[in-house]
Amino acid sequence: MSDTIYHEQKQSLLNEQVERFFVIFSDLRKVMGAGFKHAHQQGFSTTQFMVMGLIERCQAINGEPCTISGIASRLGIDPTTVVRTVDSLEKRGLVERRRDRQDRRQVFVEFTDAGRAALLETHQQFIARVRAIFLAMSTEGRTSLLSGLEEFVQVGLAIQEAPVEQEREPEKDLSYS
Repeated sequence: MSDTIYHEQKQSLLNEQVERFFVIFSDLRKVMGAGFKHAHQQGFSTTQFMVMGLIERCQAINGEPCTISGIASRLGIDPTTVVRTVDSLEKRGLVERRRDRQDRRQVFVEFTDAGRAALLETHQQFIARVRAIFLAMSTEGRTSLLSGLEEFVQVGLAIQEAPVEQEREPEKDLSYS
């Protein structure tokens, strides 16, 4: 088989996989959207739910509240979006802002008791949905899904800053171990 035919077959397979990814991603958004349904019924947007989840993880892992810039960075969204989201959550009495005593420019976001309770209820519904899906999958399917997503994110983050080239073959060009 000539190099040209081999390369064309490889490109065709890659193109099919990219197209399949976009179809699956679209369907995944529908599946995850159904998981967010309870959050929406509780009056939370997807962004609010994600911000609240991140605030919870920060407090649980670091024992400290999150900052607006930290939330924006971790979620990959604009800080002004986080400010608007926190504003809306604060108006509902679910979070509060607190300035750092040493560095007054630093503003922390913390849950109120009502916010923690609202997140817990909503989060439990979301987790129950994902658990039900995982339980219906094979062990191999779950393992493969998680491994593939981890690699996708790892490689995506590694090449995030690099210019995208049409003919790049990542398995040859990048080391992502």
